[in-house]
Amino acid sequence: MEAELPKRVYAEGMEPQVKKINNCCRMQLIRDLKKAMSAEYDDVKKDPLFTHIMAIAENKLQFSGKLVDSFLCRQLITSKKHEKWFVFGRTPLRFSLQEYHAVTGLKISREDSTGVVTFKPDGGFWSELVRRGGKISLQSIKKEHLQQVNTWTRVDRIRLIYLCVIMGVVMGRNEKVNIPHMYIKLVMDLDKLRKFHWGLHSYDFLLSSIEKARKRLGKKGSYIFEGFSYAIQIWLMEAIPDFGEICGKRVSDSFRGPMCGNWKGVAKVSYHDVTKLEDSFTDKSVLFSVISVSGNDVLLDQIYRRKGEMEDERVDLILERIRTKFDWSNTDWEVIEAEDTVMEEAVTDDIDAEAANMGEDTAVVADEETSSVEVTGKGKRKKFH
Repeated sequence: MEAELPKRVYAEGMEPQVKKINNCCRMQLIRDLKKAMSAEYDDVKKDPLFTHIMAIAENKLQFSGKLVDSFLCRQLITSKKHEKWFVFGRTPLRFSLQEYHAVTGLKISREDSTGVVTFKPDGGFWSELVRRGGKISLQSIKKEHLQQVNTWTRVDRIRLIYLCVIMGVVMGRNEKVNIPHMYIKLVMDLDKLRKFHWGLHSYDFLLSSIEKARKRLGKKGSYIFEGFSYAIQIWLMEAIPDFGEICGKRVSDSFRGPMCGNWKGVAKVSYHDVTKLEDSFTDKSVLFSVISVSGNDVLLDQIYRRKGEMEDERVDLILERIRTKFDWSNTDWEVIEAEDTVMEEAVTDDIDAEAANMGEDTAVVADEETSSVEVTGKGKRKKFH
């Protein structure tokens, strides 16, 4: 049988547009925390755990909903459960745990010691909240508790900052969603907090949000997008350097940390900008189909392989062509048929159901049991055309 490639969601040039993406990844909240609790904020910022994540807020990189939406409309449909593929200028781009880790630097390996978390009650705000089974959201923190933190203990203020970074950025949850008690218990034990696989946990939630958003494409004028949306944008700015120039600029050319900490800018990108750049894309334009910490010619380091991943010969074909520096400029990507879309959406219903429950403590525990990655390779930076 002749080798085939994955089909795209919409035909080239036929991608729908929306008026707005309601982005749940809230950098302003992080800046508000700095104003309200500068000393405690500086202490949390010194912790390597989230320092590069917090740098996004400090560097004032703005979010481009139109850029992210444009690529949600450029998805390729595969059987893979743990990675997404997109197409731009007829060239495929992968967004996998490898790319996510290169952008965020968040921990992806799961440790056996990060199971059910217990803590010793200390009579403080968070201890009492968990003890009585209370509820709290980012919305209530902004409207009520942020004005009262001066009456809290210093350690509880530090816990508040960690929780806001987790819920407001790393997980990018709707501000009305209650903070899971599991997260609160983790910040009550900073050793457990630092051992937790936030990269794996937040990446899986982001994939589920991408699936939910894709089902809404072309159906509504706006939609809510949860998850670490900035990670997608920064990945695009790195994978397609022309977008990096449009969205902002690098903080330093000698920067060596996770990519998310090295960008600033207003990120004003229109749908016209995206289509104009794509129309002008040639085989000499720079685009990195895969990205890794060690170099942009590493197809997949072993450390990012996921247990239970689905095999897909179509993806294997893409990777083989990337490896051989295939010229994609004349590739005609077929479009998924309407009936195929219905079948494919049925398959992802379970993913959506899981995402809907991510606000519960049990969802975090379930993640402990199912998320797994396995070891590593090296490579060097190259350009793929």
